[in-house]
Amino acid sequence: MEELISKIKYLLDKRRLSEVKSLLPLHPEDVANLISRLEKPSHKLLVFRMIPHDRAVEVFEYLPDDEQETLLRSLTDQEVKEILDDMSPDDRTELFEDMPAELVKRSINLLSPQERKLALEILNYPPDSVGRLLTPDFVQLYEDMRVKEALDHLRDAGIGKETIYHCYVLDKEKKLKGVVSLKKLVLADPSTKISEIMYKDVIKVNVNTDKEEAANIFKKYDIIALPVVDSNDKLLGIVTFDDLVDVLEDEATEDFEKIAAVLPVDKPYMEAGFFNIVWRRSFWLIVLVTLESISGLVLQKYQSSIQKWVALSFFLPILIDTGGNAGTQSATIIIRSLAIGEIRVKDFFKIIFRESFIGFFIGGILAIVGIVRVFLQQNNWLLSIAVGISIGLTVATAAVIGASLPLIFRKIKLDPALMSGPLITTIVDVGGIFIYFEIARLILGL
Repeated sequence: MEELISKIKYLLDKRRLSEVKSLLPLHPEDVANLISRLEKPSHKLLVFRMIPHDRAVEVFEYLPDDEQETLLRSLTDQEVKEILDDMSPDDRTELFEDMPAELVKRSINLLSPQERKLALEILNYPPDSVGRLLTPDFVQLYEDMRVKEALDHLRDAGIGKETIYHCYVLDKEKKLKGVVSLKKLVLADPSTKISEIMYKDVIKVNVNTDKEEAANIFKKYDIIALPVVDSNDKLLGIVTFDDLVDVLEDEATEDFEKIAAVLPVDKPYMEAGFFNIVWRRSFWLIVLVTLESISGLVLQKYQSSIQKWVALSFFLPILIDTGGNAGTQSATIIIRSLAIGEIRVKDFFKIIFRESFIGFFIGGILAIVGIVRVFLQQNNWLLSIAVGISIGLTVATAAVIGASLPLIFRKIKLDPALMSGPLITTIVDVGGIFIYFEIARLILGL
């Protein structure tokens, strides 16, 4: 690919355009990748204009958002109109969501009346709703149709549809009554009525359903398309699996960022602004530094104990790190289990009991390890026991805290991923220091 790009750059500089056209890849995604790799905007525009009209829309849909925006600013109004009119409604909506307002307004005004009406309807749905992803390009059948009529209709209308593998059966009021697969249509007797072979218990979602919830329905039922209805059960459109894959990827990325204590960045790493990244990464660090300062106040309270037993300070990092790691383990498992639907908030007490038992068991193992470790270094059984018990209790406490906080956040309608590893670690640090010195005070008689 690198050699091809270098050659095309050279030919473009020499204005040998016919040779460039003969070298363009066949697959639209490869052409889009090539355009993205060209540095000069003029070169990008030249190559895009070489693509035949029937492939140009596909190439455009594969381009990154910023490349699409650049091309829309460079193309003539007629060229923009042709591209946007032919784009699938869901891809067009995604493009409009990321474009500046003035460019969106210009683009919508260029659409044909029918496409403009559709675009505005979709953009009026809530930003995180499944309505923003729907496309009206589905095959619709009617209950009183015969299989032969349905197949004839499918041949005529199926070419421009998002999918033909599932056809949706409507009544005269456009309400969703059932679904029939292409396989069933092909194998059925031509004289059979659609109402006799359709599946009536249709898996569907309301147009205001959250995108992530819709994605989970796809995973649960292993389907390739999901019908979207309004409050009156009227079929508005469908959402296909490829659109929900993007949602799952975005949600997973956002959760990873939150778990790492980073405010979600809405652009790829290399495209995001420098100061935007600085702010989003520093915000939680500022919060964590503020919370971590409480540890200093706790240490100040026990400064006389540290002066009497300086060796206590030697093992404080071990205690803090172990407790933080245990809390992060627990929180990560619970956050992920909530995200994929393995557990629910109503299982709170079962989960806490289980994590408590696991925490105490692991804590007991680490307590023994801690006792041996400290004794080998200090040769003092009382100090060893104090440190070991503190590690065990801190790990058990961290496991419970790490499990309970994400569940509590889900209960109060906040994202459980906000209970990130660094935040859990900071909370456990403060508690662990308190446990450590209280145990030491009791055992060592401080």
